[in-house]
Amino acid sequence: MKRIKSVILFYNSHRQKALAFAALIEKRLKSAGVKVRKACVNDPYCESKGADAGVTVGGDGTVLYAARHVLGRNIPVLGINAGGLGFLSGIEQKEFLKNFRVFLNGGFKKITRSLLSVSVTRRGKAIFGPIPALNDCVIRSPEARAFSLRASFGREFLSDYFGDGLIISTPSGSTAYSLAASGPIVMPDLEVFLLSPICPHTLTHRPIALSAAEELKVTVRAGRAGRQLLTLSIDGQENFRLEPGDSVVVNKHPENFQMLVPQDFSYFEILRRKLSWGER
Repeated sequence: MKRIKSVILFYNSHRQKALAFAALIEKRLKSAGVKVRKACVNDPYCESKGADAGVTVGGDGTVLYAARHVLGRNIPVLGINAGGLGFLSGIEQKEFLKNFRVFLNGGFKKITRSLLSVSVTRRGKAIFGPIPALNDCVIRSPEARAFSLRASFGREFLSDYFGDGLIISTPSGSTAYSLAASGPIVMPDLEVFLLSPICPHTLTHRPIALSAAEELKVTVRAGRAGRQLLTLSIDGQENFRLEPGDSVVVNKHPENFQMLVPQDFSYFEILRRKLSWGER
């Protein structure tokens, strides 16, 4: 990777810890002659073209925001964890400060993560999307009542679901909401969709991994859904109100998200350190 001369700095103005570290990073970058353009994740508009790299300071939500806004612009993103778990972050704050010059000299490597492309159709017409999702899209209701969904994969009927909702995730999102719903951990470089029911009323409904080569369609069935609010949530940041008969259509996004990580980055080490994976 070439030397970094310009950076988009993504930060969360609602987190004082992230705000303070972002200010420190901005100062260091500018003193090294790097052009810095800032983007607050709490602003609706983000200008992201014309940079060698993106840097996020915050938690996973900041990385998710950056991923949607740099897609298609060939801007790799380094996530610096200044939030909680920070599972999508490539590096911790102290390690970044130690490796600051390595980063500037293009010494970090690129890894790619696949995304979902999510849209909604109503009576055969597209009314929402397509929107990219790095982690997942979730169909659920804020009310404590179950509802019915019908899923098809490619040209084949998959299953009817009755419960509190459905999570459709990427391999990256397998360690997020899907994991809390008893879904498996999926290696990020696999080309799959992970379908995880939320509190299904049928005990035989377990999470399933599907090839990302086919289209997945989930339709809201009439009945109880007509009397309650259903929402499609994309990465927990973009939301859309669903009606009975609406279909959520999910495909693999044609582009991947490029992440910057240190040369010794290990996905399994992240699992062990952040999720205590395999510990007794």
